[in-house]
Amino acid sequence: MHQDTTLAAATLVDLLRQRADTYRDKVAFSFSYNGDDENRTQLTYEELDRKARAIAATLQRLDARGERALVLCRPGLDSIAGFFGCAYAGVVAVPVHERLAPRLSSVVPDAHARFALATAETQGKIKAAIDELAEGRDLQWVRTDEVSGQAESWAAPEIDPDAIAMVQYTSGSTTSPKGVALTHRNLLHNMESIRRVWNGDDTATSVFWLPSHHDMGLIGAILSMLYVGCTTHLMSPAAFVKRPMRWLEAISRHRATFTAAPNFAYDLCVEHSTAEQRAVLDLSSLATAMNGAEPVQAATLENFADAFAPAGFRPEALRPVYGLAEATLLVSGGSDAARPIVHHIDRTGLQEDRVVDVAAGHPSAVALVSCGRPHDDQQVVIVDPVTHRRCGTDEVGEIWIAGPSVGWGYWSRPDESKETFSAVLPDSSAGPYLRTGDLGFLRSGELFITGRCKDLVVIRGGNYYPNDIERTVQGCHPVLVSGRGAVFAFTPGLESVEQLVVVQEVHRDRDPAVELTGVAEAIRTAVTERFGVEPNSVALVEHLSIPTTSSGKIQRGRCRRQFLDGEIAPVAHWQVASASDDLAKARELEAAIQIADLVKAEVARQQASQQPTSRPEAN
Repeated sequence: MHQDTTLAAATLVDLLRQRADTYRDKVAFSFSYNGDDENRTQLTYEELDRKARAIAATLQRLDARGERALVLCRPGLDSIAGFFGCAYAGVVAVPVHERLAPRLSSVVPDAHARFALATAETQGKIKAAIDELAEGRDLQWVRTDEVSGQAESWAAPEIDPDAIAMVQYTSGSTTSPKGVALTHRNLLHNMESIRRVWNGDDTATSVFWLPSHHDMGLIGAILSMLYVGCTTHLMSPAAFVKRPMRWLEAISRHRATFTAAPNFAYDLCVEHSTAEQRAVLDLSSLATAMNGAEPVQAATLENFADAFAPAGFRPEALRPVYGLAEATLLVSGGSDAARPIVHHIDRTGLQEDRVVDVAAGHPSAVALVSCGRPHDDQQVVIVDPVTHRRCGTDEVGEIWIAGPSVGWGYWSRPDESKETFSAVLPDSSAGPYLRTGDLGFLRSGELFITGRCKDLVVIRGGNYYPNDIERTVQGCHPVLVSGRGAVFAFTPGLESVEQLVVVQEVHRDRDPAVELTGVAEAIRTAVTERFGVEPNSVALVEHLSIPTTSSGKIQRGRCRRQFLDGEIAPVAHWQVASASDDLAKARELEAAIQIADLVKAEVARQQASQQPTSRPEAN
């Protein structure tokens, strides 16, 4: 029987304590590596509360209140208990994946954590790598699987809803990961926003493979499910990647009503399944399937709905959403329309930041998907990123956000926090606003995303969206891997026109008879004909060689650096005659810019060291 308990909690501690009192022996979370019943583990609401109290009691004995603690996440349920153990002790949780060594080298020094929470097995795997970092040697380790019997000694702390509950590190798709400080109020407000988008309650059953250190996995798939009091079945992200159909099989097995994943996951399920495999599924129970965390593609929605219609999947279940870590997670989602709204916009107009409708079959048509309406008390405005003035109707600009879900700022980065979280409109007293770095427009109250400011390719005054070009590239030949390409530009010299580069992965099990040089030339022809700009270079590379974030997003900026540094090893390459000279000039220019940036950073560091450092209030 449904019980409405969603609005009573003021902090994460209140949330879990109330859910444990209400649901007791109801299963909150279960986990099996492959999403089946093999070696399945589970936690009831009461068991999760008890484990959280036991971990918190240990942290309290170590006088950890107000400190940061790394929560080493691996597939399973241990990190969920560790996260709530931090909340119960008034400790700021810093979720990080146990196996992402490059990410650890960024997060550990930045977070200035004093504690690390992990199971004995996880500690054995990762401690040596963390000890190699200067900041990691002084960490105090708490083994979350060795604290049984401590729950009764826990003392409930007094926690301000505006105290920082966690530091959520961004995926780092355009820059290095930055820690977003999120308060209890931020988190609970966003959980309520997510609940409203899918209208979830405690009768729901959900299935996820999302990584638990990532905002979509932790906030969307764990905290928000606990918020409504439902039962959630989790599986390993690696198991999904190895065989995507495991995700849908788990949905079918558990009669799940809710799930969420990035756009590429829906593509993989279509590409790596047969008609026979789809037909044995029963997806008729699935009421909501959110699609977010990366650009939502109209073709993906259509292909998935068509492919899994024989399994009972209804296209009305697809729910495109938009969000980012700096706004806790969800910004917009939900619509008055029964199915996702798709508008066909003129590509030439977009190059000039104008929104002009064209017919679906028009040669310049770009299909853009609505990511729904912003939540009632989240204000979204479209702003010229240069002048900071509001854009007019049917103009593309940067998306700015104000509201209770917007985070406190970046941890230990006051200058970047001010630049990103304190934007103001010159003609208004509203705000301050969060600058998302994303480009888009509003139409009839619905938000449409066109791309990223930092990824935008500008050639001869025209704006080109790399994701649009990448889709064209990947449609050139079956040997090209969907969603695994990077388009970017470089400037050979200060007075030179930017040059376009395409780096695209090819399938490892490709037909050896396919002539890859010809495929590269076909890409060059297709891009030139469709966009009116000729690529300077087209490099085909092996599958999984393009750098991505921990959540699977293509890192175009890092790929660009690898290209300029000569670290790209193509299996086939097409380039214009002057490409080698242009690249040499670009490398000289990039080196000069890097030196200047290092000098600026050192000056800023010295200036900061001479001033007192203010810290946000923790729990």
